[in-house]
Amino acid sequence: MEEKNIECKVVKVLMSTEAGGFGSNQLRIVRWIVGGKDTGALLEKRNLYTTKDGAERMGKAKGFNKTDVAFIVENWKEIQTLL
Repeated sequence: MEEKNIECKVVKVLMSTEAGGFGSNQLRIVRWIVGGKDTGALLEKRNLYTTKDGAERMGKAKGFNKTDVAFIVENWKEIQTLL
């Protein structure tokens, strides 16, 4: 099976919070390009961290908490135009 090229294009970072000195969590609008096909704009919360050698890496997607949902509701007019 041929390996697919996967690329993440960040449309906009809506909110970023520190994650206990290990990086940050971002609420953002992204477009995933998988094997040349665009998934369309998606709203996600993603963990980002820095490796020991200073490279930035993307961690796992995370669920929304109460603060995230409140932010989404408060900013829905802007968010929906990006989706």
